[in-house]
Amino acid sequence: MADLLFYQELVLLDRKEHGKLRLKKLSNTDFARGVNSVPLAGIEFFDASRDLPILFTRSNNNEFVPLAVLSFQSKGNNLADNWGDCYIPAFIRRYPFALTDDGRVLFDKQAPHLQEEEGDPLFKEDGENSEFLENVGVFLNRVESQLRATREYCQALDRLEMLTPFKAQVSIEKDKAVRLDNLFVIDDKKLAGLPDEEITNWFRKGWLGWSYAHLHSLGAASRVVSRDRQAIAARAAETAPA
Repeated sequence: MADLLFYQELVLLDRKEHGKLRLKKLSNTDFARGVNSVPLAGIEFFDASRDLPILFTRSNNNEFVPLAVLSFQSKGNNLADNWGDCYIPAFIRRYPFALTDDGRVLFDKQAPHLQEEEGDPLFKEDGENSEFLENVGVFLNRVESQLRATREYCQALDRLEMLTPFKAQVSIEKDKAVRLDNLFVIDDKKLAGLPDEEITNWFRKGWLGWSYAHLHSLGAASRVVSRDRQAIAARAAETAPA
């Protein structure tokens, strides 16, 4: 199971203990306010690339993981309460649910989405899964399957030494530059130099498209910088003396 970031108290969903729980759909994603990036599946690269830069980092187990960069601030982001038309990664959309490594459903006990008064029931009166919960399970398994496929892609990038350090400084506040460390991008020259056999294999697996979507996404960095600057300016205006 991937790093769960903004989940606070994960527990296994149990039909006996949680039989009366309902999910109330909330339009905001305030729970994700404290993170500046989230894991992204390769299949999402196309949609995310218009709005969010996609960069790679090494996880705790030293494997490469693609991230959707939500903000260049050291902590948090400015999208949590207003995504507008910006793409929302599946890692965020699946909240408050998640899956264990063996496929059991978890939920964040602290999530305001789940309560007993209103919303879609997770279980029927006889204790069986509701249609809503079945659909949640389908979505969670699809996301997990996409993340597994992405891990295979990242392992190939690592094996072929396709990733190169991404070194940059971003200025989102006056006279303050944020240095980006421990991030990687695909070397476009190595991508273009893949042997024909590898290119065919990558094309069939969708990896070629993912790679070019990633490279395209780097142009979205300016949009993130602009959002960060606007949010900082708005906060400064709010706290300025009248």
